[in-house]
Amino acid sequence: TFNLLEGHVVPALIHKTYLAKIKTKPLIVWGSGAPLREFIFADDIARLSLWALENYDEEDPIIFSSGIEVSIRELVETVVQKMDFKGNIIFDNNKPDGQYRKPSDTTKLRKYHPDFLWTSLDEGIEKTINWFLENIHVMRSNRELLK
Repeated sequence: TFNLLEGHVVPALIHKTYLAKIKTKPLIVWGSGAPLREFIFADDIARLSLWALENYDEEDPIIFSSGIEVSIRELVETVVQKMDFKGNIIFDNNKPDGQYRKPSDTTKLRKYHPDFLWTSLDEGIEKTINWFLENIHVMRSNRELLK
């Protein structure tokens, strides 16, 4: 969901950047941008799910994550560049950063599927932005998106 209040960081940031761009306002991001997060493109989860159905027989869960950490600041810079946003970016240090890291243990996935090719942050953000821009006018939450 690209909901500003309930969406995850990537879709909410894309939505905020879109609104800042069309309204020619600054992009305001909560916190310093320093915290690190792991981002996974939805198509990678789909490919791993199909792989797991065919190849993973353990009862214990397996974590689908690359283990690659990216700062929120780097994420913002990537979204801004891909959306060609030219306005000011303000990191609001009066707002919380949240937990600094949320690392995942990728040991088991690397053991079973060491050659899995992850979609890069750059490519995943570009594909997500393109989908968003192509579908914004037909989304169920269109009224909210265009506010």
